[in-house]
Amino acid sequence: MRTRGSRSWTAWAASAVLHAVIAALIMRAGGRAARRVPPAVPETVEFDFDIDPPPLPPDPSPSPSPRQAGRGDEKVARLAPQPPPPPSSSPSSSSSSSSSSSPSPSPTPSSTSPSPPSAGDKIDLSFGALPNDVKGRFRAAPPEETLRARPGRFNVDELRATLERERDAVNNVEAGRVDPLLYDYLRGARSRFKETAEKLADEIVIGPGAAVQGWSRGYLNSVKERNSGALGARADAPRESAGDARNEKSPGADVLGAYGEMNRQAEAGAEERRAEVCLDVAAGRETTVVLRRGSGNGALDRVAMDSFAKAVAVRPVPADARRGLACYELRISAFRMPPLPFVACSFDIGITGPTCVWPYKKVTSVKGRLLSVEYPPTDRDRARSSLLQKPR
Repeated sequence: MRTRGSRSWTAWAASAVLHAVIAALIMRAGGRAARRVPPAVPETVEFDFDIDPPPLPPDPSPSPSPRQAGRGDEKVARLAPQPPPPPSSSPSSSSSSSSSSSPSPSPTPSSTSPSPPSAGDKIDLSFGALPNDVKGRFRAAPPEETLRARPGRFNVDELRATLERERDAVNNVEAGRVDPLLYDYLRGARSRFKETAEKLADEIVIGPGAAVQGWSRGYLNSVKERNSGALGARADAPRESAGDARNEKSPGADVLGAYGEMNRQAEAGAEERRAEVCLDVAAGRETTVVLRRGSGNGALDRVAMDSFAKAVAVRPVPADARRGLACYELRISAFRMPPLPFVACSFDIGITGPTCVWPYKKVTSVKGRLLSVEYPPTDRDRARSSLLQKPR
């Protein structure tokens, strides 16, 4: 027991001595580090400033505007040129070395104050300084202007007059107000273009798809005519039953009429090429031939122009002929007969001879007609300047 107690006391004493030695070493090292730092030496920095007297207020304007009393003065102060800063006195040699190493001080408000602007640098923001054209916009309303159409744009009167001339030209043909000379030109031209036009009509391709499209167009055309009342006005249309039910026919009873209706529908949906040619006919001058509307087929357009030019050259214009613009149409068409069980033949004595048709046969036709005749406007026509139609 004594041996164990002596050992514990010996260990405790050795630990205490070791800790005391470590603490003494640490305190000695801290004292040496504190002695090595040199003490701070105070330095003195001197600054020299020149204080200028405050600027005198500018002379008041003889007629200051209310706008200059507010933001205008601030804007003038900002726009005025600033004078260079005044030179400062040189500091002493001892203070210059210290001030060069230290940061430069910020300028005081008194050193940055702008100088008063001169009389020539002032900006007049009053109403009297505006240009005369700007003043006029505020003083009076702009003068009234006359509405005029743009150059190159049509007006309503010209459009109405053009439509009336076209309608009157068509009515002249329908009413028979046409010189017989114009029909002589049509007959002479038809005898010249008939053979060539038939060859051009045979060249129109009518395949299965084009044939079905043509039949569809013809059917829709007949429906449109029936809705508008034009179908019942034909000479071969079924007659009215006069309200008697015994005289009414069943829609499927007239077999021949149904065949004829199918033929008309197929012909109405035919593939067509048409060209329009106009002749300026006047006594004592050469008649000119003009192509008004092309057909899309150059060969057909040339045939139409050459045929009417030769017809006019053979028949000169008589001295008592009325001047007018006559327009003709040359049309070629081709279609196929509908798929119906029939065979039909016709006889045109002196024209084409016997002609027979059957299902899917390709049928061509060549037609020429007088479309319109436009005469020069008279004094009565010039007097019509209103948009409203006048009774005739």
